[in-house]
Amino acid sequence: MKNFTIITIFVLIIGYIALANADEMPQLPYYDNGACPFECCVYGSWKSNEEVKAFKEPKTNAPIAFTIKKDEEVIAITGFVITHKVGVTKVIKPIKMGYLQGSDDNEEKLNLKPGEVIYTLHYAGEGYDLFWYKGKIYSDQISSNKPDPDPPPPHLLLQVISRPDADWWVKVKNHKGQIGWIKNPPYFEGSDACS
Repeated sequence: MKNFTIITIFVLIIGYIALANADEMPQLPYYDNGACPFECCVYGSWKSNEEVKAFKEPKTNAPIAFTIKKDEEVIAITGFVITHKVGVTKVIKPIKMGYLQGSDDNEEKLNLKPGEVIYTLHYAGEGYDLFWYKGKIYSDQISSNKPDPDPPPPHLLLQVISRPDADWWVKVKNHKGQIGWIKNPPYFEGSDACS
């Protein structure tokens, strides 16, 4: 009976630790549906600057649905970013950051301490990244486009250990009404509302 009690307590402790750590990292792959991941990015009428293959499904091994010709217009209906591997950013000095995704509140929510880690999901535009911290999604400026394996300079608040591996898939419709998916689309006129 004593062994059973010890085993039960051990299993409960392991279960509690697993639950406590469940929100530490996002489950992968992570899908950000509706994402348009750069500054002034918009869906709508796009004109291709080069020939592009559109797949039947958002997979590179899917059959080709149709080919978008150079200067052809398509309707970019929607899209998503899929994160295959998170990026890792370490907090070096105390910092307040993190705008909660989906909130109209423009106040930074997190008071992060040295040694804490945030997991970047994908670039969001204007120097901002979407990131995961303890089960919630935030955005803010991470301030580095490439990993820094060396010790950080003394003025740095964050050290980028690695960047995320993510792809952007866009659902498009051509003038014939055919639907297809394009991956990490090359520049299309109309995709950038600021240009």
